[in-house]
Amino acid sequence: MGKILSCGETRRIRYVTKNDEGQILSMMELVKDDFAGYKEKEFLEAVYNAISNDEAIMEEKDGRIAGLLMCSKKEKEFSFLAVHPEYRKNSIARRLIVKMTEWFAVGDIISVVTFREGDPKGIPARACYHSCGFVDDKKLTVFDYPCQKMILKICH
Repeated sequence: MGKILSCGETRRIRYVTKNDEGQILSMMELVKDDFAGYKEKEFLEAVYNAISNDEAIMEEKDGRIAGLLMCSKKEKEFSFLAVHPEYRKNSIARRLIVKMTEWFAVGDIISVVTFREGDPKGIPARACYHSCGFVDDKKLTVFDYPCQKMILKICH
């Protein structure tokens, strides 16, 4: 079992372990089309790297993965967030982002790369990021896809 970060009756946020690989891959089968350039092998390498640095957290609901977040503490970059389709619109993404911000100091600026405004794929993610305090920054192209960097200044 991983280290527990917060508790609830049927849900909890905890660090990801290698034992979670099966659940993570099952969820990714359902959401992979939402991630430009997704390749399972490279994704798993990123997950293992994040696990080894305590930079991957997940929310469990009723013993199942409900959401996954990964970030780089060194780069101050939030690199991945996915919520299982059955658990969307339950504030899981927000709770994971709030938990991630606890890893950083007041004044740190955290970034995330997401879809650009107007891209239908990015509507839910951008709304979530904006509601958590992220603001639009530079426009980028990632995996030959138009994206945008968003930033959040830590002020807790």
